[in-house]
Amino acid sequence: MKQIKKARLTLAIGLIITSLPAAAFGVSDSRSLAMGGTGVASSSYLMAPFHNPAQAVNYSGSDDFGLLLSIGAGVHDGDDLYNKIDHFQDVDEALENMPDDLALQDEWKQALRAIDNGQLNVDTSIGLAAAIPNKHLSMNVFVQANVATIALSDVAEDDLQGQPNPDNMASTVQGMIGGTVDAGITLARAIELPFEGQHLSVGVTPKAQHIVAVNYKNTVSGFEEDEFDLGSEYQKKTVFNADFGVSYLPTDSITLGFAAKNIFAQELETNQSYGSKATFLVEPKYTVGAAYSNGVVTIAADYDISKTRFFREVEHETQFARVGVELNAWDWAQLRAGYSASMTDYASDTITAGIGFKPFGAFGFDLGAYYGEEENQVGVSAQFVITL
Repeated sequence: MKQIKKARLTLAIGLIITSLPAAAFGVSDSRSLAMGGTGVASSSYLMAPFHNPAQAVNYSGSDDFGLLLSIGAGVHDGDDLYNKIDHFQDVDEALENMPDDLALQDEWKQALRAIDNGQLNVDTSIGLAAAIPNKHLSMNVFVQANVATIALSDVAEDDLQGQPNPDNMASTVQGMIGGTVDAGITLARAIELPFEGQHLSVGVTPKAQHIVAVNYKNTVSGFEEDEFDLGSEYQKKTVFNADFGVSYLPTDSITLGFAAKNIFAQELETNQSYGSKATFLVEPKYTVGAAYSNGVVTIAADYDISKTRFFREVEHETQFARVGVELNAWDWAQLRAGYSASMTDYASDTITAGIGFKPFGAFGFDLGAYYGEEENQVGVSAQFVITL
């Protein structure tokens, strides 16, 4: 029975890998991830739906069609919650076999106390885009799937008093998943301003947005094999949403951008589990950015005007200032690096790096990764690109 409980707990904390069909939260392309998460003023026409619809006009004269597939995942477990719960389950199983062992009782309490107020966050991402850039009306048809997973632990003081009673615990672990699957079309047009060399581009992305959310909560030692059925428990709804963006080019090498994502706020209440519910939030996100590019060097910076929340009941919100650089070798290879500074206490700063290869002109591969200042904060993204 304890092995089953341990497996269920491992699943609840490891929701990140297989939580929702084709859903993810996080950076949607490897180039952006490698450049600190920038993209509002530096993304190309292929990545425009993920950052700024107005950037769909950012293409070269030889670009007639583009196709992109990007997949990424990241984990932030600064409290080492996963391993601590795994250790607790080992001690809990041993105590069940030897309930009068005083040393085990003490170790059980220490292992439980170490779990208190732990949090694990996971982002995964997948994006697919097909673009047709042109001077009349650039278009990009895309599908983007996002999921945010947060696991929390709460240790009750009563469980630490007296003799341990694994079968009657008040300490809990809660896993919450919220995700969106967006399908839409980005439309953008460049406007030549009545000032020499200056241009303005405006883009909009109407999209269908499928929202899913699930909540799973139980006592630390109360997991059963059939308690968590993700396929039947999650809530869902489909709504209309939209993104909007503007890019201004005072010169051919400088771009200033503004993007508004998910203009219409949405929310979805999860299922009830162990007497509790959660509310997944899809709120507007506003970002400004600037970029300089001369074809060989690109330098970009983004700043989140708004904070991002995932669940109303959880005190977890993110906001970042980002910088990134790219060195381009004749469009055949790229070397990228960046830094993302957290503006809240719920995330830490990260350094990023990545490479890109396009040795045959039409086919390319990009890889990006980040590493956080806190322990157990890593992420990686890979993407394939075809341009004609």
